[in-house]
Amino acid sequence: METLREMVSAGAVKSATILGQKGGYIVLASIRMQDRPLATKFGEVRMFASTDTAVEALRDAGLARFTLDVTNYQEGLLRAPRPDVRKRAQEATAALEHTRWMRDQVAPVLERVKSGVAALRGHDDVWSRVEAHARTRLAERAASPKAAPARRASRPKR
Repeated sequence: METLREMVSAGAVKSATILGQKGGYIVLASIRMQDRPLATKFGEVRMFASTDTAVEALRDAGLARFTLDVTNYQEGLLRAPRPDVRKRAQEATAALEHTRWMRDQVAPVLERVKSGVAALRGHDDVWSRVEAHARTRLAERAASPKAAPARRASRPKR
């Protein structure tokens, strides 16, 4: 794409054709009196899954005018389906939904902190308060008189 962009900006490419093929589209750039296909960085002919992606590539390269030839287009899959990609996309969507939910939960608390109604406390501060409260409760229990549980008289051993 970078090479095409440079050639368009240099004026070497004046037009292009999006050509329908089996399962996709290729782009032919008109360079001097020849039509040359757009290629990948590995030298293979670049196939586009839809006209939208081909149009976007040409627009990004700086070409605003082109022709579309769907004479030989045949519907089909350009690539085999990838269930692993689908699963990753579903997991990413679930993670995004969780993030949104979490932000919705945190936003009201942050607003309360911002307005001065509430304050955030550090981890160490919270735990020291919890431990102090626990010590106080334990001391209260130890100091309160409890009725000792009644014990049964033990039988003499024979």
